[in-house]
Amino acid sequence: MKLILVKFSLILLSAFFIVACGSKEADIEKLKSETIAIHDEVMPKMDDIMKLKKSLRNEMDSTQSNEEIQRLIISLEEADKAMMNWMRNYDPRMENLTEEEKIEYLNEQKLSISEVSKKMNKSISEAEEYLK
Repeated sequence: MKLILVKFSLILLSAFFIVACGSKEADIEKLKSETIAIHDEVMPKMDDIMKLKKSLRNEMDSTQSNEEIQRLIISLEEADKAMMNWMRNYDPRMENLTEEEKIEYLNEQKLSISEVSKKMNKSISEAEEYLK
């Protein structure tokens, strides 16, 4: 009877371990997907940033509000730089990290790319508003 109980306990423990590991892998893949989705949503706006900077520079030649235009251009450049830095530093392979470290890393990266997205959207919105 004891042997059956021990075997049952080992099987139950093994099943729990497999489920727990699978859950972490699923969490990692979910976080990775969410992070990349934010990037993929905002990345096409890099073209908008370039076009807006060009339009603002053209506007600079014909108006007297150069300080405001310069501020908007700097804001767009900072947003562009933030995206480039994020892409340069993001490591999708996450080699040599434990599952817990991968989850922590991806949470940080998701937060970071969310901040980049906010910065890009805000700078684009302000520039578009100015150019209306």
